[in-house]
Amino acid sequence: MMAKYRDKKNFRNFNNCTFNLIRSFLRNNLIILILIFISQHSYSQKKNYFYTNKEYGSEALFNPITLLINGAYDVTQLQSVTNKIHDPDFLRKARVVFKNLGNPFESIRQYGVSKFLQGEFLPLKWEKGNMQWIPNYQNHLIGGGMLYAAMKEWYSVHNFPEPWLFSSVTLMTQHLLNEIYESGAYDGWSVDEVSDIYIFDLGGIILFSFDSVNEFFSETLNLSDWSLQATITAPNGRVNAGQYFSLKWKLPFSEDYSLFYCYGMAGVVGISKKVDSENSLSAGLGFRTKHLVDVGPNRQRTIETGWKLGIYYDRNNSLLASIVLSGIKEYFCMIDIYPGIIKFGDFSPGVWTVIGRNGNVMFGLSTRYIISVGYEFGGD
Repeated sequence: MMAKYRDKKNFRNFNNCTFNLIRSFLRNNLIILILIFISQHSYSQKKNYFYTNKEYGSEALFNPITLLINGAYDVTQLQSVTNKIHDPDFLRKARVVFKNLGNPFESIRQYGVSKFLQGEFLPLKWEKGNMQWIPNYQNHLIGGGMLYAAMKEWYSVHNFPEPWLFSSVTLMTQHLLNEIYESGAYDGWSVDEVSDIYIFDLGGIILFSFDSVNEFFSETLNLSDWSLQATITAPNGRVNAGQYFSLKWKLPFSEDYSLFYCYGMAGVVGISKKVDSENSLSAGLGFRTKHLVDVGPNRQRTIETGWKLGIYYDRNNSLLASIVLSGIKEYFCMIDIYPGIIKFGDFSPGVWTVIGRNGNVMFGLSTRYIISVGYEFGGD
């Protein structure tokens, strides 16, 4: 009887503590919506830059649900993180993340102000464990900012009121879920979520509220969302998800060739060639992240990587097909065919498969109308 009473009391204390942490986080983040509101009502958008309602390619699958799945579960591509949709440790991780976000200055103090500025914010350090500023800038500031602009355009095209507000809530929810899944086993103070959410995610939203920024990244650098076909597979409930971005900068001495960079939980550099006025073929070689490795106190991390080779075919910067090989055993071969290639009358599905060196195979079917479905068999 006493044990049951203690369990109820501990559960109640846990709920009260979690509620207080969430309340602290929301109170400290009122400034986020205020800054976004000011930026949105100070500048008027002239046109859509990243989402134009294409019925083919990766853009055909872009919507709030796929964005949330690809963003939240992006980190599950790592070998050390479960890629099942249900994480039994979710509540504990959420509590840790809310603690750090609710007390950002204490998190930075515990980590060290100088180390925080040099490793998380300023692009000055190139030593192992001090280069978190690289994904902060390219994934959170630029990638996250572009997704905010694209999601705002999606809500506008689909006649939602105040698209900026819906997009802000969608993006910040995705970012928050990503931080929770990335949190890991560490329960102490950490600046990772502090710098990601408060500096780079918020900074990306504000940065991509300006037409001049959107125009530069969409028309000069051809920045595009080439995320995976977000899918939950049977029978084990694994998630096929990942956020990827592509850049193509036209070489000044050629009309047909561009410098190509595709990044996310990987980075490949190569060349893109125009096949005709709409279609392009790109290829690149680089790395894919295997693990996040703790190398210091307060969740100071670095990455372990393997090789990656990718070939991509797109139409008007909307990815139509890709073949990716990598040194990660679970993701040795990934083939994605997006809507627009396979057609049955007016119906055009997307298909994908992941083949691992461990004998595991996953495949799925996607459409622009409902969430993708998949199946997994073999392997361990």
